Amino acid sequence: MMQQPRYYHCFLALTLVTTIIIGICPSTPFVCAEDIIINKEVDYEEDKNIAYDGTDLIEWITSNGGFIHPNARIGMDPTGKYRGVFVKSVGGTDGGTVEGIEEDELVCSIPWDLIVKPDTYDYHEFFQTNCDALHELYHQFQLGDNSKYAPYINYLKNQPSGRIPSEWSKAGKELLIQILDQREDHEGLPPYNVLDRYEREWLGQCQGEDTPLARAAFFQLISRDEDGLMVPFFDMHNHSNDPKQLNTIPAKPKKVGKPFTMRANRDIAPGEQIIISYNRCHGCWFDIEYEDCETKSFGGTDFLFSQFGFVEDYPQNWYIPQFMEDGVTLFDEIRFCLDRNDESGELFVRRFGDNYSIEEEEIPFDKNVEFLKEEVGRLLKLEHELKKKDSELVKSMPRYEWDMIWTYQKALVTALTTAIETVEQMPPPEERGYWSSSDDYSRDKSSSDDDSRDHYDSRDESEDEESSSDDDDYSKHDEL
Repeated sequence: MMQQPRYYHCFLALTLVTTIIIGICPSTPFVCAEDIIINKEVDYEEDKNIAYDGTDLIEWITSNGGFIHPNARIGMDPTGKYRGVFVKSVGGTDGGTVEGIEEDELVCSIPWDLIVKPDTYDYHEFFQTNCDALHELYHQFQLGDNSKYAPYINYLKNQPSGRIPSEWSKAGKELLIQILDQREDHEGLPPYNVLDRYEREWLGQCQGEDTPLARAAFFQLISRDEDGLMVPFFDMHNHSNDPKQLNTIPAKPKKVGKPFTMRANRDIAPGEQIIISYNRCHGCWFDIEYEDCETKSFGGTDFLFSQFGFVEDYPQNWYIPQFMEDGVTLFDEIRFCLDRNDESGELFVRRFGDNYSIEEEEIPFDKNVEFLKEEVGRLLKLEHELKKKDSELVKSMPRYEWDMIWTYQKALVTALTTAIETVEQMPPPEERGYWSSSDDYSRDKSSSDDDSRDHYDSRDESEDEESSSDDDDYSKHDEL
């Protein structure tokens, strides 16, 4: 359960017109792109791949020149709550070996010919709508069993719909817009311009046809592609930016014809989940020496929610724009890295700004704090009012949408209140000098001694060849 900042409880009592302190709606756990919540009452589309173990996919890849580590498996986690890619357990039906997957070992190598891709490929192209890639995937969806990628295409076609906000129901979208306070003359909170992507990008920009199969192909690509490439097996891994969980480094092909590879950047034990990052170069990325950011996504926590339909666990990267009264002109922006102390579980702002800014220039002004307080108050009051209509609202949309909307609302409230409390515990501007979030004024005073977010494992800045990962050492292996 997400721990609420102390400020949250005080602000809640002051904001709501009631003598009862009401907590935020109980949330579902943070989920990953492959997460499956087992609940018979959930009315969104059933996942036909719920028991999928990837045997046919792995056989197809390995029989066509690819490689999947023999200790890797596709399937459900031991609790049966979500699907992902794991290191096989020792003994039992898994048949894994005690060494698991060792540091620097190849986890997978996917040949170029098995990747669904556009006609033209540029290693440096990223974060754009790739119409060629969308049309190609739709074409393969139409071919179905006759596609040369049939094992992969059939897996994708069996994925459930309705997970990404832009494919939600009308009622779900309207509630999210209300939560974000996005109106014609008011920008509101992020994410922005994400609820009409199919209409705007596929039907408009790409001039695609409007069919159920086209819709399915569109949403599968925008939630799974790696800069326009659809990479089988790789896109089945779940996400985390926690350096204690993240255990792989991928390498996108630098040239046409080369494979897509992924290696372990530490030992991965039997039974452990194999984790990737969906936004490896976000502003709070813990390895500031990582040099391959030119081709990796920079989006923060709100981007992950809009792109994949989940709220990531900590660390989180938040970017909150503040607009003028006209709702259009950017007035200011509040950026901060939100983290959690592993021992105490307490939340703290690791730094204001991001890895690419000067922190003393990013500390919110009093006007920023006032804006954040107003937003927290509005979010909590809106929740209190909407909860009275639960029976009506919750029936108007799939349960998954309802749960994820309130999970994101809770994440917003928690992030904003933590930022507010951090600023209010700081000395006044004239006494600050240069302030760092690792100073004693941070919410989590023990965080200055915890450098687990700054460098992964025992690697540090002096080990350039490892911290630069697939741009240096790994590329030497992968380009062979």
